[in-house]
Amino acid sequence: MEPSELTPAEFDGVRRNRYRPRIPWTRVGFVVLIAALVAGAYFWRQKVRADELRDRIRAQHSEHVAPVLEELAATRVELEGKALGAKTGAANRLVEAEVPLSALHDKEMVYLQVRAPELATEEGLRAAVESEEEDAVGACLGLELTPLRALSDVPEVLTAKWLGRVEETNDMQRLSVREEQLTRAIERELPALKERVPADYFLLLVVQGKSRLRDPVDVFLWDLEKDKLVLRTRTQNRGRLITVRSQIGPKADAAKAAGDPIAIADCSIAAHIKAQLGEPTMDLATPD
Repeated sequence: MEPSELTPAEFDGVRRNRYRPRIPWTRVGFVVLIAALVAGAYFWRQKVRADELRDRIRAQHSEHVAPVLEELAATRVELEGKALGAKTGAANRLVEAEVPLSALHDKEMVYLQVRAPELATEEGLRAAVESEEEDAVGACLGLELTPLRALSDVPEVLTAKWLGRVEETNDMQRLSVREEQLTRAIERELPALKERVPADYFLLLVVQGKSRLRDPVDVFLWDLEKDKLVLRTRTQNRGRLITVRSQIGPKADAAKAAGDPIAIADCSIAAHIKAQLGEPTMDLATPD
């Protein structure tokens, strides 16, 4: 009888590499969980602190800045409405001045000069306001006039758009910088804005043509506190350049007036306004 064939034994358990150390997955999982909890707690705390700082920035803006911006915007809308309603007719509907020029020196006066065609639409008026250039009317009147566009000329750090950017980050350092910027702007920039409102008077010049050098100019002056038109008149440039001589020391030198024709026209218009407001002026007129 032949012996049965032998077969190799097989291992029924899980094969392991005796040379590779066992990984303590339980401990690793525990460490990862703890790290995740710590990181989550840190970021949650950062968000809580960031929300508190954001609330503080918003409260500061709401208390100090927002009321001024709202008053500036409301004043601009009101004055744009008056300008749109003053398209024609100043010459035929004269309103004699009810306020002397001397009473205007310590008042806040908003000023706008536009051409009549620019008052055809709100868009045209706003475009004219934004593109308005400085002129010599205020200087010739001896008054400090605030351009209408200045009512919306607000430093960026005080705008609602800037405030919206505090939502973009939870970084405490960045938010702290923004809070410091806002605080500094409130101290340095906001007082100048507050001086513009409430406005006392609104002076509007409407050029009935392309140029105030040749075309009539309608003049409107509103008392904003009383919401009353206190001057309505029409004028036209009548100024001319003159040659003057001055004596300085032993020699006499001739000097030509180096005035800009536009500035001369502005002063001619201002002279008419002065006369309407009860202040006599010397009228340098071109010969008829």
